[in-house]
Amino acid sequence: MELSDIKESAEVLSKAMLKNPIHMAVFKGSGENERLEIEKMFFELLHNFPGIVFIAKKCNKIVGVMRMKSCKGQKKFNKTNEHEDENDISYRKLEWLREWSIKDPADQHWHLGPIGVLPSYRRLGVGSRFMELFCMEVDKCFAKAYLETDLDENVLFYKKFGFELDSESSIFGVKNRYMVRTVQI
Repeated sequence: MELSDIKESAEVLSKAMLKNPIHMAVFKGSGENERLEIEKMFFELLHNFPGIVFIAKKCNKIVGVMRMKSCKGQKKFNKTNEHEDENDISYRKLEWLREWSIKDPADQHWHLGPIGVLPSYRRLGVGSRFMELFCMEVDKCFAKAYLETDLDENVLFYKKFGFELDSESSIFGVKNRYMVRTVQI
């Protein structure tokens, strides 16, 4: 991904993940306003913490995005005030990301995510190709890999690439799964 691709990549990710249960729960809907909030969140992530980002293009249009980042340790999020407004999106995002950070492995690993393909380009092999690239890169490093997902179909998809369920939690009533992939030789 080039710097000039960040805006379009964030838009693709927002469209790909708009109807994910965790996004619908955190952003309280799946309309255009919520999509724009998700796009902003992904823009900030890709701009401030890019890692290695692969993009898939069709006719010079980005149709899929995958980010991977080498990580060590858990991110620190302060516990929010229990009396915060549950309707406040900033509060909801912080609670979501805090819960995910608790599950993040403390040791060195490759973190997969976000990864998304536009709905009209799903089931054409784009996601599988991304996963092949991810696994190839991680295996070259003899490294552990980690990801979060809230979709049942994603759990099955990631298992095809050697990921195993590590733990689960509920965030705003949405079941989140945390998966690891050990070193593949």
